[in-house]
Amino acid sequence: MTQTSIDSLVIPGVYQLVQGASIKAEQWSRFTEVLKEAFWLLPAQLRPYKPLGFEMNRASELFDDEGSVTFNHKDSAGYCCNPFYLRQTLSDDFQPYRKVESQRCRQDLFVRIVLVLLHNICPGCYHITSSCPQSWRFAQRWLAWNMDMFTKAPEDIPASFVIPGAVEHLLLVKTSGPGKQVTTEEWEAISGIELWLAQQHND
Repeated sequence: MTQTSIDSLVIPGVYQLVQGASIKAEQWSRFTEVLKEAFWLLPAQLRPYKPLGFEMNRASELFDDEGSVTFNHKDSAGYCCNPFYLRQTLSDDFQPYRKVESQRCRQDLFVRIVLVLLHNICPGCYHITSSCPQSWRFAQRWLAWNMDMFTKAPEDIPASFVIPGAVEHLLLVKTSGPGKQVTTEEWEAISGIELWLAQQHND
């Protein structure tokens, strides 16, 4: 394997969004409601922060009055990364292309959940890609496990890529439920398992 192909896998948590159309009002309403539910179903340590890095205690804080979703995430040292931001309305006042680098931090799973929901509830409005397409699989399984939602990934995932059943069960149990505790070390183990599986498949 070349160094380039290795590099493309050791930086999961890099997502690109290109808005191609405005999101219809009924789609946006459904998207925001489902996103609030997902927020509360995650352990508190995996939930996002406010744009300036303060804790987010209410799901409604994900949204502003201008029709956008915005939140932040922190790296392993506790510093804010670049904020996540998407809009309902395509406008000449805002660049339709955005790059999000959650860098495998503890909020990375929430970023993936948001993007999978966006792709399924608001189809065709955003073109979404990931530096590690295999990473969509766990977000899809989380939505199926917690919300009975069976979704399509924003990109094709190789049919041969699977997360072993026992491993998947452990990851889902650990990342599901507001009462669960997820330490930094535990999250690093979870994301490390995902990365290792993706690399094994790529080899």
